[in-house]
Amino acid sequence: MSARGDNSDMLGDAGRAAGAADAARRREPGASAVDDRFAVPTPLGVQEVPRPGVIELAFGVPDPRLLPVAEFAQRAGGALSELGPQALSYGAGEGPPQLREQLRRRIASAEGRAPTPDELVITGGISEGLERLLLTLTQPGDTVLVEVPTYSLALGIVRDHPVRVVGVPIDEDGLDVAALERLLDEAESAGSVPRLLYTIPTFHNPTGVSLAATRRRELVELAAARRVLIVEDDIYRDLAYDAPAPPSLWSLAPETVARLGSFSKTLAPGLRVGWLTAPVHVVERYLHSGLIESGGCVSQFAAVLTADLLGSGQYDALIDKLRRAFGERRDVLAGALRYHLPESCEVWVPGGGYFVWVKLPPGLSAS
Repeated sequence: MSARGDNSDMLGDAGRAAGAADAARRREPGASAVDDRFAVPTPLGVQEVPRPGVIELAFGVPDPRLLPVAEFAQRAGGALSELGPQALSYGAGEGPPQLREQLRRRIASAEGRAPTPDELVITGGISEGLERLLLTLTQPGDTVLVEVPTYSLALGIVRDHPVRVVGVPIDEDGLDVAALERLLDEAESAGSVPRLLYTIPTFHNPTGVSLAATRRRELVELAAARRVLIVEDDIYRDLAYDAPAPPSLWSLAPETVARLGSFSKTLAPGLRVGWLTAPVHVVERYLHSGLIESGGCVSQFAAVLTADLLGSGQYDALIDKLRRAFGERRDVLAGALRYHLPESCEVWVPGGGYFVWVKLPPGLSAS
């Protein structure tokens, strides 16, 4: 759940020049047209100790009781016995071959197309992947598009860079492609063509919506025509509760989309293991950096353990368990909201992921 201070239009100042207050706050290096109403008050890494009897709804983190501690304990010993010092050594910048091959097989089975070895990189998770893409693909003054609302901590990562952030509205069917096209027209007229669009098209954070099938096609076609790289945050794909997740944007247009995935919401956030499937030229720029070349890539040991869990079949068993548990919790939460809130409140129930969105009527404040 995410709280809104009022029921004003979701877009707010998004799509126009940065509002006066926001521009004054962040004039340089880049003005932002996206406000802070959806900011998370505490960073994910410094949350308070859970309070007895209190269910924390502010953070998208897995229940600690569902983390696969026993499975990792078992696999850690096996990996060390099998690989020896290799498991604890520096690894390839693109990640260990075991995990890359496991992911290629899984992606091919689920999406009908396997990334080539040159299109796949193991990352330290969504945040690290997004940071690296922004660092390598944007220049000071570039425009980066985001959904409004969006994952607030990802917005913080974007704002760490000297870019202008412009919002695109979403509704029950996901990102408004028609509004995006108007924004691109305005940007081109002003001589400021956006470089990137960051989007969460499947089980969106924080609204829970998924981009409709027709809009998925329209979005990738528009992005290809306007030469805008889509950065697809696909972290919730494996957590579909009612039906299989819709096709990824990457599977529809692999030359137009850099797709970020992660095991943080399914295996464990402390692993810091994820992946990137992207055009070859994007992967090459991602890998060609002092950080990666110095060995500052993903943890070799964590990645090897993840590969072992995938190859053993334990990951699929864990995912089935999470889908059942989270699906039941989603239904209980949605039912409680509908029972206790006024009928004028609109509850958006997601088909997967971590988030339920409540849209308040005029005059009712979330605070």
